Amino acid sequence: PATLPEREGWVDREKLHDITGRSRKPQMAMAEKFGIDDYAQPAGGCCFLTDKSYSAKLVDLWKARDSRDYELDDVMLLKVGRHIRPKAHFKLIVAREEGEGRFMQGYKRDYISMLCTSHSGPLVLLDGSLSAEDLYLAASITARYGQGRDAEQVDMAIMEKDGSERTIQVKPLAVDKMPEEWLI
Repeated sequence: PATLPEREGWVDREKLHDITGRSRKPQMAMAEKFGIDDYAQPAGGCCFLTDKSYSAKLVDLWKARDSRDYELDDVMLLKVGRHIRPKAHFKLIVAREEGEGRFMQGYKRDYISMLCTSHSGPLVLLDGSLSAEDLYLAASITARYGQGRDAEQVDMAIMEKDGSERTIQVKPLAVDKMPEEWLI
C-alpha cells in the first residue's frame, strides 16, 4: 500500500532505489558514482528495518497488539529465534541455536517458557494469553523442533513466569501439519 509520503506526492516510489538488507555497499557505490567521497562511515548492519524477516516480525507485533506501543525487550526478542503465530492471540519464539537459547533465558521471568525434558531441544518463549488447549499446541510445535520430533510422545516442561513448573506429554507436530502462514 502507498505510504503517506507517496499519497502526498512527496516521494515517487518508482524513483527509489531497491536497497535492502544490511550491506552498505550499494549506498557507497552510489556515493562514488555521484562523486561524494566525504561522508560518515556507514554503520552497516545496525538497521534491522531493512531486514525483511525482522520487518515482518515488527509488523506482526504491531498487529497482535493493535498498537505500536512496545518495550525495548519486545524489540530485542524480534532479533532472535523463529517466530511462529499459530493463533492471533499468541506466538512462540523458538531458539534456533544455543546462543539464542542462552539469550532467551534472560526473559524466562517475563514469559511462559517451554523446554523438552525427554529429548534435547530448544528453549521456547510464549507471548500472549494461552488457554490449556493453546499450551498443548505450543508444546507440540516446540517438540517438532527438538531431537524428539519423530518420537511418539515427548515430555515438555512448562515454566510459568512465577517460576512454577509442570510437565506434560505431547506428540510432536508433524512437519506437514504446520501451515506456512504460521511462520513469521
